[in-house]
Amino acid sequence: MLKRHSQLMLTLLGAADLLAAVAAWPLAYVIRVLGNSWHWSHHAPPPFPSFLPAMGLCLVLTVLVFSRFDLYKIKRTRSLASETIDIAKAVLLAWSLTYVLTNFMQRIPISRLMMGGVLASWLAVALTLRVTARAVLRHLRRKGLNLRHAAIVGTGRLAQRLYHTLERNTWTGIETAFFISDGGRRAPLFGREVVGPLSNIVEILTARPVDLVFVALSGQQRDKLESVLSDLVTLPADVRVLPDLLSFHFLGSDVSQLEDLPIIGLTSSPQEGWNGPLKRAVDIVLSLAGIVLCALPMAVLAAAIKLTSKGPVLYRQRRASLGDQPFMMLKFRTMRQDAEAGTGPVWAGPDDPRVTRLGRWLRRTSLDELPQLFNILKGDMSLVGPRPERPELIERFRRQVPGYMLRSHVKAGLTGWAQVHGLRGRTSLRKRVQYDLHYIANWSFGLDLRILVMTLFRGFINPNAY
Repeated sequence: MLKRHSQLMLTLLGAADLLAAVAAWPLAYVIRVLGNSWHWSHHAPPPFPSFLPAMGLCLVLTVLVFSRFDLYKIKRTRSLASETIDIAKAVLLAWSLTYVLTNFMQRIPISRLMMGGVLASWLAVALTLRVTARAVLRHLRRKGLNLRHAAIVGTGRLAQRLYHTLERNTWTGIETAFFISDGGRRAPLFGREVVGPLSNIVEILTARPVDLVFVALSGQQRDKLESVLSDLVTLPADVRVLPDLLSFHFLGSDVSQLEDLPIIGLTSSPQEGWNGPLKRAVDIVLSLAGIVLCALPMAVLAAAIKLTSKGPVLYRQRRASLGDQPFMMLKFRTMRQDAEAGTGPVWAGPDDPRVTRLGRWLRRTSLDELPQLFNILKGDMSLVGPRPERPELIERFRRQVPGYMLRSHVKAGLTGWAQVHGLRGRTSLRKRVQYDLHYIANWSFGLDLRILVMTLFRGFINPNAY
């Protein structure tokens, strides 16, 4: 339900965006004049009134473009980061259209220095105004103003998780008023009253109106979702539905729309988009540096392997990485030749007779993994990620461990979140997968850096590495 003060807030946001678009031009003109005095340009800028037609076009495009990015809809659950990205995209698109159209329509094109100043000023002012608006709203909500009261339909773990999430994110200004549920339980939940039954939801919300209704039914109550939504259609409250996906093992989610059909993606990885190429660039730089730094030690280890046992220096083993695609992973050979001729693909155990004396030391120190720097440089692996597994073992684990195949949504890594927590060798496979999925769902460049630092201090020598 859109309140009158919400409409006022949206009007003020629209006015602020127009103000940012207008302010960008005189600010850019000042930059242009200063650039001329500082010899950035040898041509004097035209008088400011000559830019007024471009400013007018800019304002029209601001109204059209910004509305397309849903920047004037009430979305209390939208994060500042998401809003900032959308503002930047809208500014960039409106600026690009202004630049192209003004150069096409005007006899004298606007200089690149001037337009660069417009873009920089516009971004700075627009983002500053939005951040300031957020800060003001947070202050008001801490004072008990500009709040919205919500009813949560359901009392299961999905509803409880929603309640705790709203309590942590007080910036939304959403307060839980009460829960609505079936069943015999009527004791308060987290200090909030529980009312019911669900069949009386219209009467309950008519007698106790709220601004928002969150439908968070889980477990045995999910079959009542259709009737609840049918009843809520008759009410003026803002209805939000939380799909019960907590029982399933998935990665992050994203919502898109194809015409009038909402589509929920359940295997979205934070490494998608621009993050993928950036992570690849980091892998290339650091793997090259590692190869250069470790060239001499690897040469010494290669000679030692050749002198102490029969067989090749390197061992090539078929493993799987991104998209479950197989590749040949390189390692220094640590076992005797044809070690798996009688056993087949199995993990090494303590005092494994197949492991050579030098190989046992290489495994304990993880130095046998150094050749994988070449796999990283080639693009088969990444520096950080879930450890690659053999396809034969994957076929077994995918049936035994829930969510195991979600690891294949990112590249396999030389080191990982599970490894720096001691989960190597014959440790709990389920726990290792939990750590891998935590890494994928919460990935960031900062987390990668943390894992690399932890690897240097406690990731090489491990008692579980046989």
